[in-house]
Amino acid sequence: MKNILSIAGILLCLVACSSSGPVQTGADTYMITKQSAGGLAVPGARVKAEIIGEANQFCAKSGKRIELLSATSQNAIPFARMSSAEINFKCV
Repeated sequence: MKNILSIAGILLCLVACSSSGPVQTGADTYMITKQSAGGLAVPGARVKAEIIGEANQFCAKSGKRIELLSATSQNAIPFARMSSAEINFKCV
């Protein structure tokens, strides 16, 4: 039983720690969201920076650069929510 709970915890972290990946929302327009499982030590701004880096890598694969359209982030609140961020961008 203890092993099952450990495995469930690892899987939950893998899901919560990963971003949505680029999701196309229009012509060359994308959105990425991410929620951190790092607790209070990870500010929303760091989560936002991570997904901006992910967007840069995504656009660079097609020889383009990122044009950031909007970006938001939220810091964690104890026992209420984890840090999170969302960006909307174009590859130009």
